[in-house]
This record gives sequence, C-alpha cells and structure tokens, in this order.
Amino acid sequence: MIEESIRREVTTINSAGFEEEGGDFRKELRLDWNRAMVMVKKKNYNQTLGSYLGFIWLVLDPLIMTLVYLFVFTVIRYNESAGVIFIGLGMIRGMQRSLSDASNPSSLRELNGPSSIFRPRTRVGIISGHAKLAIDSMCMASGISIVLIWLGADVIGSTLFLFVMLLNSLVWYYIGICLLHITVRVPDVHKLVNYFGMGMFFASPVLYSFNRTTGLHREFSMYNPMTYTIELGRSIVGLENGIDSLPLIGFGAIILMVMVTAIIGMMKLDTLRWHTSVVS
Repeated sequence: MIEESIRREVTTINSAGFEEEGGDFRKELRLDWNRAMVMVKKKNYNQTLGSYLGFIWLVLDPLIMTLVYLFVFTVIRYNESAGVIFIGLGMIRGMQRSLSDASNPSSLRELNGPSSIFRPRTRVGIISGHAKLAIDSMCMASGISIVLIWLGADVIGSTLFLFVMLLNSLVWYYIGICLLHITVRVPDVHKLVNYFGMGMFFASPVLYSFNRTTGLHREFSMYNPMTYTIELGRSIVGLENGIDSLPLIGFGAIILMVMVTAIIGMMKLDTLRWHTSVVS
C-alpha cells in the first residue's frame, strides 16, 4: 500500500519533470527536492518493511541498544556517571551507522540499479542522503535527549545535543562517502570499515571523559574526531567532560575536515555513479 503510494508520487513528479524540462533553475531545484523526498520515503519504507511499529523503530532501535550498554556499564560496574556514558554510547552508535551507511556499495543502487523506481540526477541523491541522515540523527538524538533529561541533565543542553549528534553524523558521513570509491571496487573493504567502527568504541572516550585517559590512549584520543564531538556533547549537556583539555585547533581541524571531505566526496560521487552504472 505504501509502496504503491510512493510509485504514484514518483509518476506524478516525473510527469511534472517532463513539463518543466528546460525551465528555470528554481523549478528544477524544486523538482529535484521532491524526487529526493520520495527517495527518503522509499529508504524509510525499506528500512521498516515488515515491522508493525514502522518509523518508531528509528527511535527505539538505537535507544534500546544504548540502554542495554548503559545498564552493563553502570549497574554492573556501579558507575554513577550514567549521563556521561549514555552520551558516549549514543554518539559512537551514530558514528558507526553514518560511516557504514555512507560507505556501503549498495547505496549506489538507489541511483543506478535497474530496479530503481526512477533514475534521478546525482543532486537528488545528495539531497536525499543528507535528508535521511538528518532524520536518522534526529530520531536517535531525540531518544537520547529524553533519557538525559530523565537522568537529571539540563533541558536546554539536552535539546542542543540534537545538533551535536547531527554534526558527529556529518563528520563520519562525509568520510564514508570518500571511502565509497574504494568499497565499490573492493566490497570487502566495507567489512573492514565496519570493524573500524567497532574498534572506535575502545579507542574513544566513550565510557569516561577525556581527562581520565592516559598514555597512548590519551595521545590517540587527541587526534580522534570522536573525542571532540563526544566531549562537546557532554559539555553542552552540563556533564563531566574534558573539553578544556582539548586544543582549539582540534575543533578547527574537524571543521576543515568536514568541508574538505564534503567537497571531495560530492565531486567523486557523480563520477563514481556513472562508472558503476548498469543502466545504458
């Protein structure tokens, strides 16, 4: 039923596209935006296919996983810093999902596959990818924010945490896009990317603040982007953090990295798309 509705919407949009072909840039951009939103709906539909709760799982899945980890590392180990651990677990989960999804070779099927409901331009894929990333990040962060407020964290800080989570997701999304040209040619590399995401759990200050790291772990954390986003999130919420111990140049480096990886990734995406196209 939902899939049929999506197909009807695609037919309507494509018909409008033929009518507006040769029109001004604003009409073309509006058409691409509508197509991108259809792709987002299709991705959400495929992601929740066969479940009764549907879209609600986008909030519940990461929340339940994070609560399980929270129980393990607080109740069992008698750690009182539940909020500190919860933010670390939530953000590492967001990093793993963003990096894995962006570097997944199958992500190009939406644009190139013969079973695709339409064949949009690359700009549509870029818009839909960012929209889907924002939806997933906001769903994940909203559940975390609610729990943080329940744990006694600042309400305003917990709300602002939504944007920190989105920033963290963007950092790793663009890195994943840059890795896509490798994973498409050697799909096994995507497995290594997933293992890297799992390893970052141990290499990042997830269960404690940066101030508690020592030796080699502290040195690595100093150059780890996850350290900066996790500590920023803890600082905004008003929990124990080590943001004062981190160099300001590190935050500047992250902003620069986001811009560079975004430009490189988006530029390579169009070339990669047509090189891997299966539709003549």
